Amino acid sequence: MTDSSLLSPLADDFARRAGRVLLDRPMSEAEDERRYGDHVIAGHPIDPSFLTSARPAAVLYPVVVREDGLRVMLTERASHLKTHAGQVAFPGGRVEPGESVLDAALRESEEEIGLSRRAVRPLGFLPPYFSGTGFRVQPVVALVDPAANLSPDPNEVARVFEVSLAHAMDLARYRQSTIFWKGRERVFYVLEHEAAYIWGVTAGILRSFAERY
Repeated sequence: MTDSSLLSPLADDFARRAGRVLLDRPMSEAEDERRYGDHVIAGHPIDPSFLTSARPAAVLYPVVVREDGLRVMLTERASHLKTHAGQVAFPGGRVEPGESVLDAALRESEEEIGLSRRAVRPLGFLPPYFSGTGFRVQPVVALVDPAANLSPDPNEVARVFEVSLAHAMDLARYRQSTIFWKGRERVFYVLEHEAAYIWGVTAGILRSFAERY
């Protein structure tokens, strides 16, 4: 990562603080007693078949140091996609057979936004997040080189933008909302922000880190 006497102390402070609350390895299913996700936020009873059939996925929670402070890098999905079109998301996707969670998050980030893994400094893992669409999402929190060049794939990503980490860590900025989906009322978190409508899994993962940080 780029060494800057102005920016590196802030990055190092974040790395130390995050290191105290993050996991040093992905959590196994046997360890994951909380089984946190959309079903918990909505207050729905846990469906064992939903949990056991959830497909493994990984996302990168990228934090970059700018002159005005720490910022979280997010994407807006392309409008033509068949699923989750136009939604705000972390870079990431499915974990392929034989692939580690970290490798999946780095590979997907490189494919989606052109972020080289050489520009990423992984710090640790958040507990898995179960999405209503059937994924067990493992977030990887990492620092990103401020000088990293991005080249978003227009087939997947409409834009990359940033929100202040302080904003994302402020629990008072989160609210709950509802939607009727697949015959049931769904409850989810929304992170209020002027740059985009941040909701669902992305807001849930942001809040998960905020609750620990």
